[in-house]
Amino acid sequence: MKIFYMVFVLRLFAYADNFKNIIILKLDKPTIKLSEIDKDGGEYYINAIRETCDTQIVQHFHKENIIKFFQFAKEYDSYQAASYCHFPCRITGKVKLDSAIYDFELNEGGFAVLKDRNEKRYFGDEKLYGECGI
Repeated sequence: MKIFYMVFVLRLFAYADNFKNIIILKLDKPTIKLSEIDKDGGEYYINAIRETCDTQIVQHFHKENIIKFFQFAKEYDSYQAASYCHFPCRITGKVKLDSAIYDFELNEGGFAVLKDRNEKRYFGDEKLYGECGI
């Protein structure tokens, strides 16, 4: 019976939330950040990206969804963040995670970069890890 409880407790710690207190301090409007490849797609393609970011994708960028993202996202090294799709639509802002305040950029591809004066941290939605191109 002791083994069962030990496994149960270990699983609780393994799936614990990253941050207990998450406050969105500032939330900018979603924007697009076009790569050179995107720019080569022509005006119709760029307008389609803008429209998608302004309508459909905005639903994912509500405060509640951003808070959930930071509660459950996995932290990665910078090289591992490259395994996420880098889509043009993103949102930026300022977030307080526990006692630290960061500027953040959350990409539609399911990853975020947190920055402060001293560090950069990378987080991603594990469900979207390695999904680019599928």
